[in-house]
Amino acid sequence: MFEKEIIKMAFDDELIEEFDTIMLTDENGVETEFMIIDSLETEGNSYILVLEAALIDDEDAEAMILKKVCEDGEEDSYELIEDDAEFDKVADLFAAQSEDYDVEIEE
Repeated sequence: MFEKEIIKMAFDDELIEEFDTIMLTDENGVETEFMIIDSLETEGNSYILVLEAALIDDEDAEAMILKKVCEDGEEDSYELIEDDAEFDKVADLFAAQSEDYDVEIEE
């Protein structure tokens, strides 16, 4: 994981109940449940802001921004954003999009 793709977040407890979840599989085949904090579309691309479900109450938990790369029937594929300029742009959009959470980007 790239350090730039780590985001620290703080949530209002009432919001936690509203989050949808998604199961993601890493390169080792390990499935982990993530909560979808937010989503957005820009310039024809879709992005989601996710946090590991088991860490939702941890103020120091790190969220990730993932880009949708493929739709296959009912299953979508996501990957980390590797381009710094694209990541910065999308992170700024997430930060500006909602007052329900705070985004702090670590570089």
